[in-house]
Amino acid sequence: MNRSLAMLAGLALAAVLGLPAEAGLKLRVTLQLPISSHLGQNLLLFKDRVVAASDGEIEIEIYPSAQLFTDKEVPLAVASGQIEMGVASLARFAGTIPAVDIFNVPFLFNTEALVRAATAPGSPVRAPLDEAMVAKGARPLWWQPYGQAVLLMREVIVRRPGDLAGLKIRTFGKALEGFVNALDGAAVNISGSRQFLAYERGTVDGGTTGLIGVRERKLYQVLDTITLTNHTDIEFIVIINEALWQGLEPAQRTILTTAARIAEEDLRDRFPALEEEARDLAVDNGMEVITLSGDDIAAWRKATAPLAATYVEAAGPLGARLLDAARTLPATAGD
Repeated sequence: MNRSLAMLAGLALAAVLGLPAEAGLKLRVTLQLPISSHLGQNLLLFKDRVVAASDGEIEIEIYPSAQLFTDKEVPLAVASGQIEMGVASLARFAGTIPAVDIFNVPFLFNTEALVRAATAPGSPVRAPLDEAMVAKGARPLWWQPYGQAVLLMREVIVRRPGDLAGLKIRTFGKALEGFVNALDGAAVNISGSRQFLAYERGTVDGGTTGLIGVRERKLYQVLDTITLTNHTDIEFIVIINEALWQGLEPAQRTILTTAARIAEEDLRDRFPALEEEARDLAVDNGMEVITLSGDDIAAWRKATAPLAATYVEAAGPLGARLLDAARTLPATAGD
């Protein structure tokens, strides 16, 4: 695209998104977590890189703490052009791309090495999902780790799958609802920004999220135990409106892509240490951490094994393809 055509595309896009035509490129980013969170700090790294590389011609505005949209609203908000960029958990794309729930197939990615292999740019697991999101109008710029899912409980100890029977458990997507319901629990879908109040008020008996969420949402104030099931992997995706992306000049795309790759690699490398810090903080604030035995894990695997077939049934051919790819990741990536 030559410069004149790019300018015309930019003017048209500005009109669609309600931006002033005379302004430079301004990208608003909606984030459900505080700016102090690891996702927020990662966005700041991206912002700094973009502003420096563009000499300030590309401006990034971050709106944290769900000021504009909740987690579940972000995919549509970005795809429809209500906002230029956003951060949402991968599970929130399942309504239009059921195959994203590959990361919610229980115990499929239960080691850090397997997670890194599956989420690497261009991997046979990630690449088809990136393409599917682009087709829906939201282009992934990079993925942000949130850790493997654990169970957090109030006044209850969960060690075996049968311990969830009759309990109300906070989840954040249909696949995780299926996980809880398959174990005779009662799943309650609650957005990340609202889970603290749900625990505090006793709306639910516990919930599932990553260890990092205990720190960032101060869940140690309202919950008692952490059971290290590591049953699924939680990923967040930073997306940009695809129509906007197509209107950008090549140099602008390069700046954004380069900054995104730097931000992704930085966070992925630092994440294990961040999880360890979060776990230590939880313990220091009175939470009990329950480590499962090999027999315990075997019981969880057996109880949830049918959910792999449920995933393929819902996700269709793409889901079957991703499941096969996940199961054939390099042996050195798993245990």
